[in-house]
Amino acid sequence: MKKFTLRVDVESERGIKEGIPPLLNLLKKHNIKASFYVSMGGESNILELLKYRKSLESSMERNVSVWSLRDKFRMAFFPKDFVTINRDILKLILEEGHELGIHGWKHREWTRGLNMIDIEKTVDKSVSKYEKLFGKKPISFSAPGFNSNEKVLKILRTRGIKFMSDFPGESVKIYDGIKNIPITITGKKQSPIIEYLVSLGKNDDEIFDEIKEKIINKNIASMYVHCLFEARFKIPLLERIFEFVKKEKIKTRRIIDY
Repeated sequence: MKKFTLRVDVESERGIKEGIPPLLNLLKKHNIKASFYVSMGGESNILELLKYRKSLESSMERNVSVWSLRDKFRMAFFPKDFVTINRDILKLILEEGHELGIHGWKHREWTRGLNMIDIEKTVDKSVSKYEKLFGKKPISFSAPGFNSNEKVLKILRTRGIKFMSDFPGESVKIYDGIKNIPITITGKKQSPIIEYLVSLGKNDDEIFDEIKEKIINKNIASMYVHCLFEARFKIPLLERIFEFVKKEKIKTRRIIDY
């Protein structure tokens, strides 16, 4: 039986405020439940930006421009805890039946400095803050930049994480006791497929046709988006994809439903 899964990575205040509400409305309209993953620590400050400035190893750098110089200056010198200040919006994800998991503490430190950070402390901070804000224990995790290893797996398992979406493949597999649901529809180096195809100059019709073909040819058709880009600028395209999934009677699943 074919399945469709949408993963939404949440890494910015603008994405939360401008991307999550319209995406939730669209998901409700088509009766689709999705999996959201939020970076619990908020924005990186200037010292962290300098410390973790090397290029990504596990995935591709962002292909499209979403920040102005003014945005970058504000974030560097006046970073926000976009999780705490937008708790009410994030709670809507859970209230409407979607999954809300953890996407590391701060995105940049995880993608560029995993070998430099105290992974155990970072995971514990994320889990503790999640419990405080949402009143429940998180059971799913997706690593920023798909950057994971055996040490990460061991720590996640001992903290009660049961589901993840980090390792490539075409089927569900168990890694150190944690069920991994792979993202099967991606761009180059595991970049978000829509963002990647936009960076190649393709229009929405071309992108839809390409994604539609990929959905048809996969038993697990799972893709991911960012609320900062696709949820703000590509809602009509996402609706076409959802309509196709429903028309083909493909079952929709959150990652924790596998």
